[in-house]
Amino acid sequence: MHDSTARGYACVCCGIALGLVFAARVLAVGEAQEPSNSAWEALRAQYYGARAMGLVDETYMSLEVPGNTPDPAATPLTLRFADDDHRRIKRVRVFIDNNPSPLVATFDFAGATPLTEINMRVRIDRFTSVRAIAETADGSLEMRSSWVKASGGCSAPPGAAVGGVLGEIRVRPAADAKSLQLSIRHPNSSGFQIDPRTGDPIPARYISHIRINAGGSALLDADTGISVSENPTLRIASDRPLPQPITIDAVDSETKALYTATNGSR
Repeated sequence: MHDSTARGYACVCCGIALGLVFAARVLAVGEAQEPSNSAWEALRAQYYGARAMGLVDETYMSLEVPGNTPDPAATPLTLRFADDDHRRIKRVRVFIDNNPSPLVATFDFAGATPLTEINMRVRIDRFTSVRAIAETADGSLEMRSSWVKASGGCSAPPGAAVGGVLGEIRVRPAADAKSLQLSIRHPNSSGFQIDPRTGDPIPARYISHIRINAGGSALLDADTGISVSENPTLRIASDRPLPQPITIDAVDSETKALYTATNGSR
């Protein structure tokens, strides 16, 4: 082999080697930017075992959450569902893998009126995957997930008090009666916050259950926890008018106090 040919061959080999090193570094950076799935693997085994999950049908269910949340203590999360008589959803669980309490909420769809949208605000403690898993009446599962970059949502200090009565519920129905938003005056303390006035830990205390009745029958039951934001807000929507009247019941985790409101009352 001539010297010039040998030198050219060596340069090509060197270039390939450098390219492989660069690609490996890019891959390593990408992997470092994504949190581990180990938390989800344990959660999946606990709640669903080895059951198969659909992953791609966005027209049936979608999950929207910002990739970089503007407020980790109150990150908006939206679920949308198809009104499909053949695949009726009976339950949806929302998980935030790396939160201290990963199970955010369990929604049981109790009524004949189909819900096509749920909006809420959640706490996100650190870079994590957020997931929604729907279970249909025949037992099949659908999962959607999204990465969210965040820090400190579960330990963020409580907001400044702005008046109102503990447990006060405000219900705002839409003009077409196809949706409503409810807000509950409650600190929803996570147990990881510090009182800025005293420096003492704030014990966990939160809304543990919300029931929405429509037209005298249960429409939605929600078991909720510390990953729901302060002053919990929930919006639900359907593709048809919700039966009237609407009644909201909410339960305090510590005192078991029952808070109630009907329609647009305050």
